[in-house]
Amino acid sequence: MKFTAALVALVIATAASAEPETPTQWYVRAGAGGEGTSADQPAGTLAQLERLSAAGDQLFVLVGDVPLDGGITLKPGQQLTGVAKDGRKPVITNTSLARTAGVGIQLASGSQVSNVRIEASFASGIYGRNVTEVRIDKVDVSDANRGQAFTDFSYPSLPDAVSRPVPHGGIVLVHSEAAARVEVTASTVTQAAGLGIASLASGTADVRLIIRGTRVEGGSRINSHDIGVATMVKDPDAKTHLELSDSVIRGRLTRSGRNVVLRAASGSRADARIERVLSGAVGQDGILGSIVQSPSEISIYISDSVIEDAGQMNVEGTLLNLPPEANAPANAGRIAIEIERTVIRNAGAVHGFEDEAANVWLGGSLWISGAPPAVGHYALKITDSRIEGAGGAGLEFGNKQITAAGRTETSKFDVVLRGNTISTNGEADLKLSAPAARIDARKNCWGDAQGLAEDRIELFAAAQRTQLDASEAQQCPK
Repeated sequence: MKFTAALVALVIATAASAEPETPTQWYVRAGAGGEGTSADQPAGTLAQLERLSAAGDQLFVLVGDVPLDGGITLKPGQQLTGVAKDGRKPVITNTSLARTAGVGIQLASGSQVSNVRIEASFASGIYGRNVTEVRIDKVDVSDANRGQAFTDFSYPSLPDAVSRPVPHGGIVLVHSEAAARVEVTASTVTQAAGLGIASLASGTADVRLIIRGTRVEGGSRINSHDIGVATMVKDPDAKTHLELSDSVIRGRLTRSGRNVVLRAASGSRADARIERVLSGAVGQDGILGSIVQSPSEISIYISDSVIEDAGQMNVEGTLLNLPPEANAPANAGRIAIEIERTVIRNAGAVHGFEDEAANVWLGGSLWISGAPPAVGHYALKITDSRIEGAGGAGLEFGNKQITAAGRTETSKFDVVLRGNTISTNGEADLKLSAPAARIDARKNCWGDAQGLAEDRIELFAAAQRTQLDASEAQQCPK
């Protein structure tokens, strides 16, 4: 009996010790003088809150008369939640490099951030390195990266393709290892310098960035970086996956401005699923997929969206003419884009590129002067969509600048267009300068009962009319 009782006691003690500990709750308000243990006795600084708290704790930020300065580095599993007052969210900032390298909130794996404003941080408003299972919800980031600071992630850049550091921005995530998942929901990122929301991946990283119900708007350029939502990936084992839905991206109005960018280099892979998104006025491109080095791959799916008012291209896929990674196959870059039930209109609406603006453009880019164009494979499928109002072309395949440089666009283009309305585009509804393109454009409406008129097609260099089948024209929907 004594043995049995002792055993029962041991089992009970063991079970009790296995129960998870209740996380400690901590409170902070700018300028307060308490110990941080309650809303009535909040700590007064983020540095104090950071010292007091442990992994897994709950941190509550209260509204104060001034922002909480200095930034904070979260510990694994911590939840940082703002407690609004009279409709105002509490404000966090970091005006110098003295703490957290100028970042407003530095993430850890398993951390959650919700219901706060992050204003005028010296570097990124929110920054994470090799973090996973992170949730950012109902957070407003404004005027981030005031110091025009740079991360330690480098990437080939203009004008010479030398790898240079990529800037901070609104919400920036850097990964170099393992699988990672980050969610940004019901948030705003406005007027961030360099990048709005960005995933920067290398090494063995496999990053899934999920953005829902979020607005990314405005911002200023740093060097050639002026992007609303960006994924940049390099190295053969690295991958990025972007899920962007029910969101608005617009307002980066310099000649380098782009709303959504996927870039892949050094044999990496990037893909995106974009649904119910408004890509609005932007200085250069709306949605861009760019292979920086062969044999990388990019895949983009777009549905039920509006992509409009880009200065140059609303949708673009391009292979840059950097030399391939050492010992990697050349001419093996691949870009695949599928678009369904989407309105793509008014490319050239922002001043700067009106004459060459196209609603959809695929072709090689002569990024390195004097080097031959990159060669690869483009695949495009557009169904049940509207393509209209471009200053230059509705759709364009191949780069006329390659022809002007005395070379030929020899990449393979496989294009299928079905059930679309393609009309009222400025110079032409379709331009073609790629002799290896095959365009199946049957069963579309071209704004004319007779179908695609010959004067709405422009051919350049060695391109031939026989590459295009625009038969079986359909009546336009009313």
